[in-house]
Amino acid sequence: MTTSRGEVVRPLGAFERTIDFYMRRNPIQFSLVAEIDRHIPEAELTAALAKLSRRHPLLAVTVDHAAPGAVYRQAGHAIPVTTLPEGTPWQAVVAAEQTRPIPSAPGPLVRAALLTRGRRCAIVLTFAHRIADGVGGLRALLDLVAVLDGEEQAPGTVPEAQEDLLARVVTPPDAMTDSPPPDDPRLSAAGELAPFVGHLPHLQALALDQELTARLVLRCRSESTSVHAALCAAAAVVFHRRGREFVRVLTPVDLRRAASLPDEVVNRFVGARTASEAHEADDFWKLARGTRESLVRQRAPHALKAAGAQLTEHAPASGEEAEAMMAAATAADIQITNLGVAQPWKHSGSTLTALWGPAQITQLRGEHVLGVVTVGGRLRMTELTHDPVAGLVGDIAAVLAEACAEPGDGADRA
Repeated sequence: MTTSRGEVVRPLGAFERTIDFYMRRNPIQFSLVAEIDRHIPEAELTAALAKLSRRHPLLAVTVDHAAPGAVYRQAGHAIPVTTLPEGTPWQAVVAAEQTRPIPSAPGPLVRAALLTRGRRCAIVLTFAHRIADGVGGLRALLDLVAVLDGEEQAPGTVPEAQEDLLARVVTPPDAMTDSPPPDDPRLSAAGELAPFVGHLPHLQALALDQELTARLVLRCRSESTSVHAALCAAAAVVFHRRGREFVRVLTPVDLRRAASLPDEVVNRFVGARTASEAHEADDFWKLARGTRESLVRQRAPHALKAAGAQLTEHAPASGEEAEAMMAAATAADIQITNLGVAQPWKHSGSTLTALWGPAQITQLRGEHVLGVVTVGGRLRMTELTHDPVAGLVGDIAAVLAEACAEPGDGADRA
């Protein structure tokens, strides 16, 4: 229960309430990292974060559970900044951030860490999932870098709940006649929650070089698929090669792109699952194309609108109901959150050198959560888990290199 006396920002929507109920016993926060090629004093970062909070109002809220239905209220504190000792690796910070829940009060529901490296630095932003998803977090991080580089940003408005926006999505009349493929019970089998005890997760991170990233993009175009579908296929191939007969991949679908919703710092996603059997690993590009086709069906505007309406009608009313819903909706062998190609502010090109994340744990047993983002022509992967598979991220990269290899170029041994 919050003691905040701040002004009410708005009530939580149905999806935000589901996440809020779930997080009361199962903390979910995610981190994003920006590597910057100049030194930034803590005071400068603190001032920039204050400007960022005015740009994105949900970065300056708390959650009041005492109000009917729960509401966001204005928080009375600034975004906290922790400056860590010189040379502290961002990987250690990101892993540790998953062990420190961000409480619903007193707010705000985001925090920052500053890592100095001589004349360079890294900034880690960690968000409670109550206020943002990975794409929203990336928007905040890119805007922060722009502010640090001198951009003036106008104050923003409070983003609407996603159900209200989806209710206004216009869908073609004939779209409602599409028939989804029959559901495989293996695909929808619920996962098992692991009680949160604050254990440090295992982290793997790897960046593809520019040459392989460019080759991957071109090959996906020629194969009539997407980079994200190729990532899903590569992860499935790795698990199949390790003996798993049936592999499920969870993709958070960004509604900003799928349903043309505003690019705001807020939750704007639904989950989509794809699956494969071991024999499908023999034809990588066929598997990637099938994955893309399945995702296209699941992110069609009428399907998203129907999902939003269903959640509004059957929103959980307790933590137990939210846990059951999340365990059923998010169980998979691996979750891949691909933020796509990040577009820094035009004057930030020489300042922002790398991005990593989103990195998170959702408290499901056996989960592997892979965050992907591309900037500067390099695709970067960050995986967190409590059940490490040795070399998982490196093996995904190797499968991608193998699939993109030209005969005789040796890339299949990358």
